[in-house]
Amino acid sequence: MSEHSGVTRFGMIGHGWMGNAIAPDFQECEGVELVALGARDAERARPWAEERGIPSTVPVDELLDRDDIDVVYIATPHHNHAELALRAIDAGKGVLVEKAFTTTLAEAEAVVDAARTAGVFLMEAMWTRFNPAIRVIQRLIAEGAVGTPRTVMASFGFPLPYGDHRLWDPARAGGSLLDQGVYPLTIAQLVLGEPDTVAATGSRLGYDGSDTGVDSELGMLLGYSGGQQAVLASSIRTQLPLSAAIGGDEGLIEIAEAFWSDTTYTLRKPDGFRETRTEAKEGNGYVPMLRAVHEAMSNGWLEHPLSSHADSLALMRTVDRVRAALG
Repeated sequence: MSEHSGVTRFGMIGHGWMGNAIAPDFQECEGVELVALGARDAERARPWAEERGIPSTVPVDELLDRDDIDVVYIATPHHNHAELALRAIDAGKGVLVEKAFTTTLAEAEAVVDAARTAGVFLMEAMWTRFNPAIRVIQRLIAEGAVGTPRTVMASFGFPLPYGDHRLWDPARAGGSLLDQGVYPLTIAQLVLGEPDTVAATGSRLGYDGSDTGVDSELGMLLGYSGGQQAVLASSIRTQLPLSAAIGGDEGLIEIAEAFWSDTTYTLRKPDGFRETRTEAKEGNGYVPMLRAVHEAMSNGWLEHPLSSHADSLALMRTVDRVRAALG
């Protein structure tokens, strides 16, 4: 790995929707710098990078060879996350991988094992784990604000017109599970942990009733040995609530839309008490995650405690179990 200079220098691979959303937040976060974009067609991607203040655009291989990059941020669709992460690790770089971390648990284990062997930093870019409202909610739950949490309900869905969008493409690991379903699963596992049982239902049907080859709508029920449950849904065919709720035997916390990034939540009690709070949001919401990467790199950590390797592996293990439950 290149010597850490005090500023964490990022190179980004991918300049689609995700890259467009996060690029401005590098300028909002102290201690980090986005120094280069890696692209299959560097010339074509250069105007996009220049518009966002990224000083250099190069082919991916050249990006991985550069000595002025500490962390490679992989912002491509999930189907090539594992391949690109392994290449970056082999080049001695720290790696921040967009969610979903990989497409399967086996891929996730290979990436984690490679990073540990190489002694480089690796983290899944699940920004929800760093959302300041989620962090406060976790503290409130630990302090007993809802008593014992027993039920999590969350969903993420919108009707996506059928066409050449990657979410309708099996070759690019499309479907609702990896793109949307990981968010309800994440909030459930942040609150209740990894489930003991996983049940799922859904379909691969398109609007005309044909088999699209991807999970177009999905319902998930996670069960726990103490009777707790998580009731979750995702869809690229149906508009669903983008909110979440955490219920316990002494109260309820409701997280506003969109629950994975919004910073407003409401605490309700059985006696009628109701309080809505809003935490500060920085940039587009990715600043706390980028700051965490800088913290880890500055301290020589190979993972961050708020988004650990174990967290990512547990999420991918549940993703595999959902697939198995769907048959």
